[in-house]
Amino acid sequence: MAGRNTSPGRSVTSKALTILEAFTGERVELSMSEIARATGLPSSTVHRLIQDLVDWGGLERTSEGRYCVGVRLWEIAARSTRTYGLREAAMPFLQSLWEVTRAHILLAVLDGGEALLVEKITGTTDVPPVGRAGGRLPLHASAVGKVLLAHSSPDFQERVLSGPLIGYTPATIVTAETLRLELARVRRDGVATSEDELTPGSTSCAALATGPAEMGMAAISILGTTGARDLREMKILVQTAGRGLTHALAGPGPRQPISPRLPRAVPRTR
Repeated sequence: MAGRNTSPGRSVTSKALTILEAFTGERVELSMSEIARATGLPSSTVHRLIQDLVDWGGLERTSEGRYCVGVRLWEIAARSTRTYGLREAAMPFLQSLWEVTRAHILLAVLDGGEALLVEKITGTTDVPPVGRAGGRLPLHASAVGKVLLAHSSPDFQERVLSGPLIGYTPATIVTAETLRLELARVRRDGVATSEDELTPGSTSCAALATGPAEMGMAAISILGTTGARDLREMKILVQTAGRGLTHALAGPGPRQPISPRLPRAVPRTR
């Protein structure tokens, strides 16, 4: 990537990462002007860095002239120590849950102050929508978030409890004391629930799975329409899946190798 820097005080790498960070939430495709507004960078800088990122494969240009995240980033992310092997080991359990429930099935890990979805199997059309893989959910309002938070370090829990707890619906837990009691219940029961707390009309249930130290912990969740399925059954299903995944991650089986990267085309010159 070019080393030119027309904005003193920030490195070229920092600016390029800021451009990639513009693709958050529902912003899957952005125009060059939208990227400039989202990043606050000069249009000339955005133009130059976008072209560098496209040449490298970090961004791709759509047929409409907009930009989206490139598969080169997915290729690199697939080598993450925390998720390499987790998704492969979890998939049989996620698939089994989907076949039984036809609901959304989620796999999440703790990242920063949120639950990061690393895998999702989409439910049938009558199930309320939920974020895609690569999306994030709040710790205090989602079932996967509560499970991960409940089994985090006491210091981390206190940081979350002392921060703002956003109310997404009237059912969202927004007080530290109520959330503290909820986390204690999650640790006692081994399962977390979120009933209309993040999205009206949706209920999720999640259980913990633990892996080797370099992988840490993950949460498996079923998310469906409120009242459509017996909550007790959902709890049993996710707890069984969580225990199964924990056992699979503890096994001695070798990881599947990642295929070597094929040669890339030579970047075009400008």
